[in-house]
Amino acid sequence: MPSSEITIRIANLKDINLIHSFIAKKAEFDGFIQPLQLPLEQLQKTLFTDSPLAEVLLAEVNQTAVGFALIYPTFSSFLAQATLWIDDLFVLPDMRHQGVGTALIEEIAEIAKLRNYGRIEWTVATRNTLAINFYRKQGAEILDNLRLCRVVV
Repeated sequence: MPSSEITIRIANLKDINLIHSFIAKKAEFDGFIQPLQLPLEQLQKTLFTDSPLAEVLLAEVNQTAVGFALIYPTFSSFLAQATLWIDDLFVLPDMRHQGVGTALIEEIAEIAKLRNYGRIEWTVATRNTLAINFYRKQGAEILDNLRLCRVVV
């Protein structure tokens, strides 16, 4: 654990460049080889409108952002209840293994409880064994019988 306290806050419009930077770092970490084509205007229209499609949590140590999570509600017909999807969760490499990821997961769980969501879901790359082990320690069940499907439109 870092000597300073980890704080989690909901990002605001002033954080748009920081969010963009974190998304680019996450894309690089995930092996996304193409240049990231993410205009700030599009990110702003998605996150900071009257009806945002998602929200971003920032993890800070000493008032410096060291990680982020991008979340949004989904729905489970099996539960007949809203669920919470984690689209991105990323911690800067030099801040890993210091409780930042755990703090983000715990805050996401609190949000899900407060909003009466039935569960939290996300994906993890099968090659990312460190993340898989971390998520298991957080109580996540890793489902081997499902595959992500994607159609680009």
